[in-house]
Amino acid sequence: MIEDIEELNAGVDEKQLEIFGKFAGILLERSARINLIGPRERGRLWRRHFLESIQYALLLDKREAVVDIGSGNGFPGMILAIMGYRMILLEPRRKRYLFLDYASSELGLDNCMTVPLRLENFNPEEEVKQFVARAVAPPALLLARIAEIAGEGSMLVYRQPEISGNEEFESYVELNCPPLDRNGFLVQYRV
Repeated sequence: MIEDIEELNAGVDEKQLEIFGKFAGILLERSARINLIGPRERGRLWRRHFLESIQYALLLDKREAVVDIGSGNGFPGMILAIMGYRMILLEPRRKRYLFLDYASSELGLDNCMTVPLRLENFNPEEEVKQFVARAVAPPALLLARIAEIAGEGSMLVYRQPEISGNEEFESYVELNCPPLDRNGFLVQYRV
């Protein structure tokens, strides 16, 4: 794990690695009761989900709150919260919302708030300009809603398998295999 972190130059310390381990334990234990991860995901939890989530930090400003759209089982939102980002996890599915709320409480993450809403019903109490998502909806659809919520200057970091030549984006990070278990891109779109 430490070699992977060093290869990514991710800036994760030993305490955060320890909390990653605790989160993995909670996730695996709860997955026995709730469908949080599939059986095939157990073997690639670190390389696919943890390392990929850590990479989101390369395109985010740690001084500002981040909204994780459709946080599901906590990737990337819980990982970013463990790394010290102020996170708002949007998860409308009751069991997953309860899991995220439980996990953040168990891990002592007071910088992480779980909200049981879909993006289209979200009306933030504070100004938010940063959003992240993994395979929730197409970026164009998410950007339209983000524009309504957060206005000009807001941004979305979104995981996608490839970049086409006709996309307009601000920046991107290429996800390399190895150390991750699949290639792709994290793309930063601006409103």
